[in-house]
Amino acid sequence: MLSGMFAPLKRWWEGQRDRHLFILGTTTFLSTAVVLWAIVYFFFLGGAQDPDLEHLIDWTWAGLVVGSIVLVFVAPEFLHYQGKWSLLMEVLKSTSRPDLGRQRKDAEEAATLLGSVWSARLKAHYVEHGLAKGKAANLQPEGGVPEDLIINWWRTEDSRLSRMIDAEVFREPWLNRSLGSVGLIVSILQLCNMSFGLARNAALERVNTIIVWDWLSGSRIDSVPAPYFDDISGWVLLFISLFLLWVSFPASGERPTPSITEDEEE
Repeated sequence: MLSGMFAPLKRWWEGQRDRHLFILGTTTFLSTAVVLWAIVYFFFLGGAQDPDLEHLIDWTWAGLVVGSIVLVFVAPEFLHYQGKWSLLMEVLKSTSRPDLGRQRKDAEEAATLLGSVWSARLKAHYVEHGLAKGKAANLQPEGGVPEDLIINWWRTEDSRLSRMIDAEVFREPWLNRSLGSVGLIVSILQLCNMSFGLARNAALERVNTIIVWDWLSGSRIDSVPAPYFDDISGWVLLFISLFLLWVSFPASGERPTPSITEDEEE
């Protein structure tokens, strides 16, 4: 009876083979965020005793229970998939035929687990290095996988910012990740500030929008009831943070090769 009840879910899951890693990763991330929020709420914010946060107790308890249960079942599976993905990425980076041949069985098992797109990429890589027959160009998958966006952003050494400012430091992945992460966090905080408020009012309720310029100047922290969208400095901060996020993503097309002057040739 139970197998019949879960049969549609099982069929749906099998049909999402190319998205398994993305679904498991997203679920694990959200569940971890909910559990961490519950820990901060109960142990650092004193939410159970704070009248301003008491209305979140039921939702926080529910999130803690559900998030913990999901993590128990989903996190180990995600770590398994992530380990297979790491192995496959190592193989796809390798150009050594002996290493590729030695890791072939494990790589093919990993690609099968991750889906048809990764299997096609692995086959094309083997063809390119003479370990399989066929034409590598014909074997490349037409589509991608959802995690490509995050993977490409995480690994890129050719961001939009590095195209705008031609300096080696802007091609460092760690700097690119830092700028993108700051841009994302500040964007979320400022949207919340404008829509719901981050400052407390006279009744100690966190429902006021902070005027960004006053906060930055340090003269005084002025705030008005949220939602409030007339703060020009707030919009400037939001656009700058969104711009930082946007320029941290990989640039399109091939990176232009620098022109060599006659003096440099000599």
